[in-house]
Amino acid sequence: MNTLLIQSSEVIKKAGNSIKKEVPSVKAWNKQEMLLQFKKVNTLCTNIIREGLLAIAPDIPWSEAEFDPHQQKDPALGDRYWVSDPLDGAIHFLQGFSPWCISLALIENGLAVFSVIYDAVRDELFTALRGQGAWMNGEKLSVNIRNRLSDAILVTAHPNQPDKAEKEVRQLLYTLETLLPRAGAVRMMGPSSLQLAYVAAGRIDAFWELGDDAYDWLAGALMVEEAGGVVRTMEGFPYSLQTDTGILAGNETMADLVGGEIARILFSDSRIMA
Repeated sequence: MNTLLIQSSEVIKKAGNSIKKEVPSVKAWNKQEMLLQFKKVNTLCTNIIREGLLAIAPDIPWSEAEFDPHQQKDPALGDRYWVSDPLDGAIHFLQGFSPWCISLALIENGLAVFSVIYDAVRDELFTALRGQGAWMNGEKLSVNIRNRLSDAILVTAHPNQPDKAEKEVRQLLYTLETLLPRAGAVRMMGPSSLQLAYVAAGRIDAFWELGDDAYDWLAGALMVEEAGGVVRTMEGFPYSLQTDTGILAGNETMADLVGGEIARILFSDSRIMA
């Protein structure tokens, strides 16, 4: 396996196990206090990761665009840089339950070449290397082979700030209204990167999310592809860093089924896309 992937995986594991001890003993009593708690632990985790990566790869820059979807499309960092979400599933973490995780991807010429997702609570390390495969704690991953929507376990996520994403919330409710009665089960489980890793591991049949938060998706998208799945936009095009309408991942048959339903909902009524 790629030496840099192995080294960066150890950095991510160290960060995850370090912040695992930082779950607040006193829960925030309002959103402002929760935001302060988040900033504290997110900064701590970011610093651990950045220091670790700097030690093993001092020539690779770090993208600061975690919270800026527009900058994510053009980070102006050259051909090679790190992308990370130091705490995906922050509300779960701050409230003292799981799942939450840390994700990391190395981007070269606009593509993720390897990625790491670590669930410190379960001690599950997901890794992927472009062209070579995806693994969980060293075991090769493969997407599920279910091929009927009525049997499928589907997972989605709502926008991080629903009050500022009226269109995406409206679209999500329409897709849920259609898919919920047709699927075997539908869940919202929190961190998008980990749910994509679960698709790669065959635990989930398909995942979809509306919006344009690419940094939540890059690491997991590579894992799904390397586990034999497909990752697409809402319009059915191959997923890329430039995607700005959302993400759909699963095995090819399930992606066709779920994607067909989503396209029928979203693109048949201009009021939904407005």
